[in-house]
Amino acid sequence: MTSHSAIYQGQVRHRRYAPREHSFSYGLYMLALDLDELEQLAGQSRLFACERFAPLSFRRRDYLGDPALPLKTAVLKEAERLGGDTDGLNRVLLLGQVRCFGLYFSPVNLFFCYRGDQARYLLAEVHNTPWNQRHCYLVDLLQTTPTEKDFHVSPFMSLDMQYHWRIKPPTQRALVHIENRDPALLFDATLSLRRHPFDRTVLKAALLQWPMMTLTIVRGIYWQAIRLFLKRIPYHSHS
Repeated sequence: MTSHSAIYQGQVRHRRYAPREHSFSYGLYMLALDLDELEQLAGQSRLFACERFAPLSFRRRDYLGDPALPLKTAVLKEAERLGGDTDGLNRVLLLGQVRCFGLYFSPVNLFFCYRGDQARYLLAEVHNTPWNQRHCYLVDLLQTTPTEKDFHVSPFMSLDMQYHWRIKPPTQRALVHIENRDPALLFDATLSLRRHPFDRTVLKAALLQWPMMTLTIVRGIYWQAIRLFLKRIPYHSHS
């Protein structure tokens, strides 16, 4: 049995306050994968595999860094590049999405970097659509400070703002709350999840409830974009 990996289920909520109000929420699951436990996890259930097809499958090339490097190594190198003190960081937990029946898209992957039992940094790997680009933000979990937004994600929001973070690393619950401010509050997003064991029963239940998690995410993104367009939210082009 693994000691750190798990399945988290809960809700994601988005709220826009200006120039017009708009909000939505939906249920989801995310896998919390200790990057030192991947081979062990792949042996627990036929529903999950590494580098081969399964209902849920981890593929190294779907994530940041050189695919020739182990993902844990790539995460720590990126954290160091962004100014993190990586000495003594011995564990990385990925909270995010894997391929679902061969299809992959994840708006954000959350890499919690640990020193001993303490979560020291969050490396947030953000993806945008439809441009298929990625960008990383490093959050110091001991002294969380605002981060300048410097990556175009939504065509309905400009870059002229800061991210304000409130984070509770995964234990029995996980919480990531992000506010966009300029300095007024324009938008916030909240991910609130509860931990479940990584086993066949929970995996099967998650797949039955959300059989195509990847398509659910993509469909939700484009549906909300249509709603924002109909509300005549100002459009910001991607350069």
